[in-house]
Amino acid sequence: MASELQSIQKWYRYNSFARKKYLRLIFSKKISEKERYKSRGASFPSLVDIFVHVLDAYRWWFLYVYIDRMSEWKRLREAKRYSKKEVTEEEQKIDSYVMNFVNSLRPKDLYSPMRNQTGKGTIELRKMLLHMVEEELQHRGELNALLWQMNVEPPITHFQDCISLDQKGRKN
Repeated sequence: MASELQSIQKWYRYNSFARKKYLRLIFSKKISEKERYKSRGASFPSLVDIFVHVLDAYRWWFLYVYIDRMSEWKRLREAKRYSKKEVTEEEQKIDSYVMNFVNSLRPKDLYSPMRNQTGKGTIELRKMLLHMVEEELQHRGELNALLWQMNVEPPITHFQDCISLDQKGRKN
């Protein structure tokens, strides 16, 4: 049976794997530029905005809250209309950082306290890690619903599809 840390690492590999499939679809020929940036009345206006929000959430928790640089925070979302190249580069940067971080953890690290998002009080690192799994899954479900409304089949990826991935997200 996998340890808690191993399970968390598998979920992060899964989200990394699936996120790249959604990024490719959002910027594919199946979705016009107009549709990609159209406000849909969802949690964030467009498909791209929802995707960028997920990247923002990783940036916030891993680069600002965890290493206590909250005063330096600058949100990506809504700053401008991001191109495929810009979103892809940001996804690669944050994914590399997050996966290196998660893969370097030791079981005892999961219980380390960190400041919570308001900067008041603390939470265990494991709770933040699990929150981010939940955050991404929630917004991926939202993207699925919006894609179905557009008659575009989402690239749904089952957890089992990535079980054979190594720690860098490559097939074994």
